[in-house]
This record gives sequence, structure tokens and C-alpha cells, in this order.
Amino acid sequence: MVIISGRKNVYRKLGYVADFCPICRSVQAFLVRRIGRASHVYFISVGKGELAGFERICQSCLTPLKTESKTYKQILKETAPLPELQASTFPNLEEVWKEQLALEARISNALAYFPPTERSELILKPFLLLAPTVERCYNSVVMDKQASYTLLGSVLATAAGWAAAAAMFPGSGYKVGLGIFVIGYALSLWQILAAKTRRVTREVVPAIAKGLRPLAPSDSELQAAFAAVRDAGYMMGTKLKLPELQALLK
Repeated sequence: MVIISGRKNVYRKLGYVADFCPICRSVQAFLVRRIGRASHVYFISVGKGELAGFERICQSCLTPLKTESKTYKQILKETAPLPELQASTFPNLEEVWKEQLALEARISNALAYFPPTERSELILKPFLLLAPTVERCYNSVVMDKQASYTLLGSVLATAAGWAAAAAMFPGSGYKVGLGIFVIGYALSLWQILAAKTRRVTREVVPAIAKGLRPLAPSDSELQAAFAAVRDAGYMMGTKLKLPELQALLK
């Protein structure tokens, strides 16, 4: 029997803060989580693992971003209205994000006056913000419902098939059981690999589209951004599909 084990990220909820979201392009509520690296067997881990960092997840667009817990005055256990959340957790937010907030005001009021070079930088930024998410996704094991159900079904089918075959074909039933195992293992592996693409399509592409929508990029500008991330060596340059993004921007 093959034992699936290794190390995986373990997330622990710390609470809520206010911060600036570069995808929503505004101040939003965030969930802050501790990231730990822990050993697992069949993707079941024990304990919170060694500290690997912290992340904040925008409660509007659900984009995960790296953060530091010390950035905030405190982290509230429960969320609150945004003005109250900001005053309690990040009272100097406007000062810290002063330049970015001024830029967002320019985008809202004078987008037509941005020079091409600055537009290219702004359009590329959402791609670069989400590129690490794509890298983590394709460099780790991703389990969604489809992959989990396939893996569970494979284990149950192997156990049941092995027992039934042993009873029906004494002495050679193990061959049937082994065949069921190989098929189930192949299906599980295929679903685990496909789960990566499903997660990127479900989470990353809509987030990039949301960050780009206020900029109203042309097809040629999108193609240039794709080429830039591909030339930089990011997986995003080959894993994302331009038509999917263009469809969301229409």
C-alpha cells in the first residue's frame, strides 16, 4: 500500500484587521492567518507546524497577500464595521498608504491622462501580485472536493474490491485488487493535478480581472502583460489562459 506523506501548510485564524487591498484598490477588511509548515499523512496534519509567515485575505476579493502581524496595532477576534476596524487595528493606514491612495484617486478621476509606460506598469501589477499564488499552487499538493472524493473513493474501492476478489478467486484475487488500486491511484493523481488548474481558474483569474477592470486594458495591453510575466519566468505566463481573463473583463 502506498502511503502519501510529506509537509504542507497549516493555517490558523488570528482575527481581522483593516488594510489596503491592491486588487480591490481600496481599504478593506482582512482575515489574518498564521502559516505553519507541518508533516502530514494522507494530507492530515497534526499541530500548527513551524512558523512560516503570516497572510491577510481580503474579505471582498478573497485574495491572499503576505503580511506581518506587527503591522497592526491589534488583531480583532471578530470583524467589525470598516471604520471601527481601521481605527482599532490600523489607525495610521492613510499615512502608510498615502501614495497608493493618491494613485487610486488619479485612476478614478484621470485615467485617460496616464502615459503608456505608467499604464503598462499598472496593468502588470495585478499579475505580479498574484504570481506567487500561482507558484505556490503548482508547487504544492492541492486538494479540492473533486480530488478528495476521488481519493476516498479509490481507497474504499480498493479495499472492497480486494476483499471481494480474494473471496471469489482464491489464490489470484490479489491481481484484481491490484488492478483496482492502480486505476484508483491513477485517477486520484489525475484529479490532484487537475485541482491546481481548477483553483487558479476559480480564484486567481477573477482576482486579476477585478484588479484590472478600473484600468480598462486593451487586448494588446493584456497580451503585453502576459508576455512580461512569461518572459520573467513565472508559471502564470503559461498556466493562465488569456481568453478566460478577457471574458471576465468584457
